Amino acid sequence: MKKVLCLAFLISLPLNAFAEQGQLTLGQAIDTALKNNPAIKAAMETASGFAHGASAAKSAYLPRIDVTALASKINEPITLDLNDVRSAIISASVASNAGATPGLAGALDASLPSFEKKMLDDTFVRVMATFVQPIFTGFKASANTEVKKLRKDAAEINLDNAKNSVITSVVEDYYRLMLARQTADIRAELQASLENHVENAQKLYDHGIISKSNLLRAEVALADAKRDYQKALMDAELAAILLSSALGAAANQDFDLAGPMEMLPGQQDPSFYVSKAESRNSSLKLLEIEKKMLRQKYRAAAGNLLPNIAAVGEYQILQDKLTMFEPEWALGLTASINVFSGGSDINEMKAAKSEIAAAQERENDVRNLVRTAVQKYLHQCESAKKDYEALASGADLAKENLKLSEASFREGLATSLEVVDAELAATRIKIEKAKAIFDYNSAYANLLAICSLSQNLANVSEESK
Repeated sequence: MKKVLCLAFLISLPLNAFAEQGQLTLGQAIDTALKNNPAIKAAMETASGFAHGASAAKSAYLPRIDVTALASKINEPITLDLNDVRSAIISASVASNAGATPGLAGALDASLPSFEKKMLDDTFVRVMATFVQPIFTGFKASANTEVKKLRKDAAEINLDNAKNSVITSVVEDYYRLMLARQTADIRAELQASLENHVENAQKLYDHGIISKSNLLRAEVALADAKRDYQKALMDAELAAILLSSALGAAANQDFDLAGPMEMLPGQQDPSFYVSKAESRNSSLKLLEIEKKMLRQKYRAAAGNLLPNIAAVGEYQILQDKLTMFEPEWALGLTASINVFSGGSDINEMKAAKSEIAAAQERENDVRNLVRTAVQKYLHQCESAKKDYEALASGADLAKENLKLSEASFREGLATSLEVVDAELAATRIKIEKAKAIFDYNSAYANLLAICSLSQNLANVSEESK
């Protein structure tokens, strides 16, 4: 008995140390997990990235202005040589004044400049601003914008889904640890009670009141109780590790869990959860988004059959470097249409239609699975409730039966087997009552997760006070 008390005291030391810092409520555990969980952090970053992508997609409707600088070198300068025209002019002038003006040809040749002009140096620089304003893109711009928005919505749904999963895990680990510790306490009580029973059996055997088999039965039961208690301690240690992992790497200490082992409050009528699952379930919402994205894919494929129209412009910034054939600025419209693409656009439209039909069938299947899951968890909640009520009504009877068995044994009117059976029956009811609470809370947490309502549990421990 002393060894058991010492062991229980040593185990309780870290719990008492943590209790000085404050008890850990379920709401605090959920908040800690939501802040520390890597999957949630990753989902948040992903949602942020898709939000920026959705904003970037809107730029497809705005004009694009680029400034381009070009430095080039060609094999030789480009010139315009009209000296043949110059020669013809001189010859024509001399011919029209035949003999009237001696030396006219030489005078004209000396006075007229060369008719050769350099048009472009062999090295040149151009700096220009270009402007493109989409007018009609065959629905591709609007489809792309809508798809980016839908991806952002999907990322937000995935973030909520990650939170629901983490909350469900925390609830299960929180009450698993509470169940494991309560089971260890019950096992410790059973061990202490059986140690007392063995002492009494030894005395009765020494006085010849009971047989050796009665004493042996009590000793075997005590050995089993010690083994079960050690296993319960190991289960509690493992449950603490699981809860620590669920709360994040920073939560590496033992926990003083707040509140008694009791069923979570707030359960609604079954129709409420059926309705919420139909409208809020993350898998169904993601499939609906997938169908919308496929419809935009179909629109974009159909848009490939239509022309692309845009307004374009160009402005030369270094105007002193231009040749006489290059304009300072230009504005215009451009239109293009694909004449033949091997039928790929039509096939893409047909593929998108098939994908939409497949997504609809998947949605129908998932909808049935969601309904089944809601009914499953509702049934588990109801079953756990009934088990708890039945066990609660039998707990007093088991306790009274144990008292009578112990009294009869001390008088030599009952066997050790009867006392042990009464002890085990009372212990089993206590453990199964706690297990029924855990089963209910686990099923209820999963029910809320199916309905995307898990975040309602964040302050449940405070609301239940």
